[in-house]
Amino acid sequence: MRSIYLISKTPCEGVIHIPILTISFLNPTIDFTQYEGIILTSKQAILVLEKYDLDWNTLKCICVSESTAVAAREAGAVDVESADGYGVSIPSVLRRKKSLGKWLYVRPKVIASEWVEHARSEGFCIDEVIVYETICNEAAANYPISEEGILIFTSPSSIRCFLQNYPIFPTQDVVVIGTTTQNALPIEVASYLSSTTSVEAAVELARQIASKG
Repeated sequence: MRSIYLISKTPCEGVIHIPILTISFLNPTIDFTQYEGIILTSKQAILVLEKYDLDWNTLKCICVSESTAVAAREAGAVDVESADGYGVSIPSVLRRKKSLGKWLYVRPKVIASEWVEHARSEGFCIDEVIVYETICNEAAANYPISEEGILIFTSPSSIRCFLQNYPIFPTQDVVVIGTTTQNALPIEVASYLSSTTSVEAAVELARQIASKG
């Protein structure tokens, strides 16, 4: 069977992990008492929040996807609701919750969606705080990758860092976790889109492709 490479921050069982990204955690001062709830678009944001002594997990949580929601619940959050995997769907969750209070978006330094401005244009009050930065992992520059392999990309930054060190060969198949990541690929690179914005779904799709030879 063809080799499957997961180009991401975190590994997944059964495939080869290329840790092309690493996280630099920041430590901004946050007064959680100001907010009705927290908006989370990644599991990394949850890891940062766990470094704070205050009970952030008592607030309402809106998560970009169900996989992020699962991580929030595991961290102790109780009132958790998930969007459909894309930032543009978060304002619809705010509308369903009929939110009138202030929300805190706990975010990375670089984001690929403009959903915050859309939400503000609808009257929602959202503060942003940068709690981590995703950077290229120089130690991942020399992994042996088969020219016949299947590559899974989980974010635009994973594509950017990968292309700094590796080519994408025409003989390789590419699987992406969502349309935002797909749009970050070079125009000449074809790709398969995961059925949902989860690593597990992307890995399953890659395995299906690999089983066909």
